[in-house]
Amino acid sequence: MSHSNSDRMIEIVLEPFGAGFDVRVLPPVSGENLDAEFKDYRKARRWATGLRINHGWRIRDRTGLADA
Repeated sequence: MSHSNSDRMIEIVLEPFGAGFDVRVLPPVSGENLDAEFKDYRKARRWATGLRINHGWRIRDRTGLADA
């Protein structure tokens, strides 16, 4: 099953126990691992923004830091 750009999103979440930040593409892209882990929020946000620019997917930031 294929997904259109509007079906996918990029999610930024805190890693368990506050060890850093996970960036995930949901649903995952078959054959590509675009998910990543970062210790720094700014790097996680830049990765997510790059994915948004290249693929047109929206970002859902669940960290509570987007407006900080």
